[in-house]
Parts: sequence; C-alpha cells; structure tokens
Amino acid sequence: MANTAPVTLSELVVEAEKIISDCFGTGGSASAGSTGRTQLSNAIDAINQAQGSIEVFINWLRYQTARENFWRTRGKNGSLGEQVYKYAEELRTRDSKNAAQNLTYFLGFLRRALVAINYLDKIPAQLRGGESQ
Repeated sequence: MANTAPVTLSELVVEAEKIISDCFGTGGSASAGSTGRTQLSNAIDAINQAQGSIEVFINWLRYQTARENFWRTRGKNGSLGEQVYKYAEELRTRDSKNAAQNLTYFLGFLRRALVAINYLDKIPAQLRGGESQ
C-alpha cells in the first residue's frame, strides 16, 4: 500500500540518512569524499533549475548515473541513483504540487548525511522509526 501521509521535514531527514547509511555504511567506511559532496550539490542545483519538473531532475539523474560512479554506489536497496529516483517518484505521487520543493530539501539532507557519515551512528536520529533513542 502506498504511503499517503503528508511529507514532513523529519521524514525527509530520516529517509536521507537511511539511504546514505545503506549505500555508504555508517561510520564512513565507504565515504564518497569530495566527489560525492560535489555531486549532491550539483543535484540540488539541478532540481532548482528544473522549474518544478521532477522529470527534468530524473533526466539529469540518469545522465549523472551514466557518468559518475558515485550514483552507482550500491546498497542493499539498490544503487544510490536508483534509491533517489524511487524516492523522487514517491514524493511526486504523494504531493505533486510540492514535490520539487520536498526533493530540494531531501537532497540537501542527503548531502548533510553524506558529510556527517562518520557521526550517523554516534549521534542517533531521535525520530528514526518513531522511537526516541
């Protein structure tokens, strides 16, 4: 069953951290370095320049996945590019009017999670799974 709940900033943060942890491991064991930070900054620029079009962003994501190993980094739930694509589609399905803005926030949180990868397991998310840790 599809998620029909309103998209919240907390959800975007948790999803971003889950994807980064899946693809790169908590504790930074497979950190993507400066290439990853640059690619995520470029992703934020791409959605901002897409004038609200998730399709334009997905077109950019396909192109970058073909060019950059960063987007092909695999986790248990698929490559980084695949997981970002799936979540972008989910955001569009759940709230098409605000999908581009939510995707922009999500990509920013994804970049923060990548930069903070060494601390994702040391400073636990308070809202992960709805449980306080």
